[in-house]
Amino acid sequence: MRLRWPLFILIGLSLASGSVFAEPSRLVTADGAITEIVYRLGQESRLVGVDTTSGYPEQTAELPKVGYLRALPFEGVLALKPDMLITSEQAAPARNLERLARAGVRVAQLPSRWTAEAALERILSVGELLGAAEEAQALVAGVEADIRRIQQNTGNRDYQPRILFILAAGNHSVMLAGSDTAANALVELIGAENAAQGIKGYKPANREAILASRPDAVVIAESTPGQFDIAGWPEVERLEAWQSGHRLVADSMFLLGFGPRLPEAMAALNDALPGQREIAANDP
Repeated sequence: MRLRWPLFILIGLSLASGSVFAEPSRLVTADGAITEIVYRLGQESRLVGVDTTSGYPEQTAELPKVGYLRALPFEGVLALKPDMLITSEQAAPARNLERLARAGVRVAQLPSRWTAEAALERILSVGELLGAAEEAQALVAGVEADIRRIQQNTGNRDYQPRILFILAAGNHSVMLAGSDTAANALVELIGAENAAQGIKGYKPANREAILASRPDAVVIAESTPGQFDIAGWPEVERLEAWQSGHRLVADSMFLLGFGPRLPEAMAALNDALPGQREIAANDP
């Protein structure tokens, strides 16, 4: 993988690697993957608050929650007296980020792209912001090696498997993951094909589309544990892949965060697949 220099945006000013500024002593993170990186770099003692997408590792439960990534409150963040907020391009509303910057909080936004390269670059960027560049380089080396090893293993298949990816999100909504999603990117990272053809983005689950998908494996990403109730989705339960045990139900942030646990997410998807083309009964 070819990595570029770490890149991040400090609200009101674009910065690249090599910029000099004081390292933060009171840090708020608003993005689960970024929070995970802070812990993996051993910098968690700086954290004074996280957003609600930050549920891993379990120590995050002890920290104040400042709200949801896409609806960050100005007062809720400022009340923790941070000197830096590290978040992603998904953070909103922009006016609150700008107000925080005017109030003296350094607001760093990192790109949100669903590639292995972007996941590694994000680690380097967080390390740069926290003065932990060496730790970030070491973490990147390990994560990159794991990604390469998994992709080498998946390259030995004698067929291209199809994965039906379902997102069980808030308010008990169930969505099919199509193209232009983190789910689709994860599926492609392990050399598989998205079984939800003709769908762009996340769309409400269509029961006919589920039955017609003929996947080799079914993956359910839950925003909270137990959110997906198979009893309410007989179409999923009737799929050959589900009945034969080729299924995975896991935390959505783990699967879709594209953080330091990306190799583990790739391996979990791969483990849900049949080893060879023994489920040819699913073929048209």
